[in-house]
Amino acid sequence: MKSCFHPCLLALAVLGATGAAPYKPSDGELRQIRAKTDELATVLKRLRADDALLADVEIYHKAAVWIMRYSDEEFYSKSYVADTLAVLDRGLARAQELAAGQPSWPTQKGRLVRAYRSRVDGSVQPYALTIPDHCDGRLDVVLHGRGGTLNEVSFIAAHETTKPLPPDQHHMILEVFGRVNNAYRWAGETDVFEAIASVRQRYRVDENQVVLRGFSMGGAGAWHLGLQYPDLWAAVEAGAGFTDTKRYARLDNLPAYQDATLRIYDAVDYAPNACNVPFVGYCGEDDKSLPNTTSMREALTQEGFHFTPDGLNWITKELRMLFLIGPKTGHKFHPDSKQRSEQFIQGMLPRKTPGHVRFVTYTTRYNRCFGIEVLALEKHYQRAEVEVRRDAGGKVLELKTRNVARLAIDGKEVRSLASPLRKTHGLQGPIDDAFMESFLCVQPSGPADARLELFRREFAKWMRGEVRVKADTAVTAKDIASHHLILFGDPSSNRLIAQLAGRLPIRWTQDTIVVGGRTFSAAEHTLVMIYPNPLNPRRYVVLNSGHTFGEKEFRGTNALLFPRLGDYAVLKRDGTVVLAGLFGENWEL
Repeated sequence: MKSCFHPCLLALAVLGATGAAPYKPSDGELRQIRAKTDELATVLKRLRADDALLADVEIYHKAAVWIMRYSDEEFYSKSYVADTLAVLDRGLARAQELAAGQPSWPTQKGRLVRAYRSRVDGSVQPYALTIPDHCDGRLDVVLHGRGGTLNEVSFIAAHETTKPLPPDQHHMILEVFGRVNNAYRWAGETDVFEAIASVRQRYRVDENQVVLRGFSMGGAGAWHLGLQYPDLWAAVEAGAGFTDTKRYARLDNLPAYQDATLRIYDAVDYAPNACNVPFVGYCGEDDKSLPNTTSMREALTQEGFHFTPDGLNWITKELRMLFLIGPKTGHKFHPDSKQRSEQFIQGMLPRKTPGHVRFVTYTTRYNRCFGIEVLALEKHYQRAEVEVRRDAGGKVLELKTRNVARLAIDGKEVRSLASPLRKTHGLQGPIDDAFMESFLCVQPSGPADARLELFRREFAKWMRGEVRVKADTAVTAKDIASHHLILFGDPSSNRLIAQLAGRLPIRWTQDTIVVGGRTFSAAEHTLVMIYPNPLNPRRYVVLNSGHTFGEKEFRGTNALLFPRLGDYAVLKRDGTVVLAGLFGENWEL
């Protein structure tokens, strides 16, 4: 398969974020970090406390463990040594408070870091909070930009400071870690919502005053999460973020099964959903990212909305939307634009339910908006629309749809179909979709599987968690009920693959792999695919694959983190793709 990695992006990845070699800690510094890490680990083993509070302590231990795991690379400067030791000291202090039954941080004001345990992989993930003395219930969710020197240690060090809060701040700010640098895709997307859920469990949050904000990579995340979950936010501010993969990464001539799945995350395709949520799009006049912001306005213009210039800015009376351009400004927020954005957002609070909802999607992964629930599509990765008009009492007066096979309005199905197996929300593929929720990797009997080992290494480095792994002989009924199963091996080496082989649309025997009318030698090829698990159709089964992109893409740019293999593929033993594609709406070839 021809690589789609652009040479300029590769050069940037090799050079690194700072252009300088990372710091190499001395043996003495490493011994000091190891000693404190071991001390905190010993204390953690003795703690008996609420799991949520334990996560608030464990995150400090994890930060040290992870930076030491990647010590050849992630001590980006000498300051990371002192920061790591400070993080461990903070973890020990919290552990002592918890052991005494007097944790102080749950009522702490100012700036602090807390954590939660992710359902995806059981890992502990951090988030940062800014809490004023008197909160008004508003929560601003902030998505950070790409940070080439970001890890758990630097995230904690940056946010656990005594810097005073602005005197006029009365709302809480949640700054998301997002599993480092993935533009809030895949498990990074799940991280945003798990962090919000953790905050809601611990603090008073007005659900009608949740604002989403992001800049640069965070702006890309704000565009896609703002437009794909338009009923969750009181307002969205997206600054200088990419919106179109092909334009940003300069890609062309992609295979059809890759090109189709760009519709999952390309925010420009979801532009009409700005009808449902107040939105600020921003970029600096001299920023190279300006075409991405301009493309969103152009997409809305093509949808029939009209914008008029207001100096460098663009305004409209047809949407609750504002496009701001910072005069003579590069890749940062101009203060005047920031002030105008904040005034606009404040004027949109609290969140209001529109009487006219126009919702666009390309996948059942993103299928809900103000009482609309798209349960099945006629064709995935093609534009689907639902338009609903209600009266003042909420009664539906008008309903229009396009490319929608099954639909519910306000919890009641208004269009249904009889199908024993259908692509539905969270069970629509492609392969990478399995890693947004809880998953369990199942290793075959015999030698270690190279594809599994590669996935373990890459997930730990780039998604900041350990994948769960069990032997094929150890998988239980509870595992099948609780997790997507990621099966590695073949029918002769993995008993679960053998058990399922006859119940999949692609036939895999000891000798052959049969895909429709094409037959491949099983000795020279392997099968990769995703499918509803026949043992539990509410969960996926995946064969022989972690994420279908890897280290090269993670190091290059988050725009490249799109699916490479669709729903299924036949690979040569060296990884060369000989066949790949997408299943139909009934999971058929």
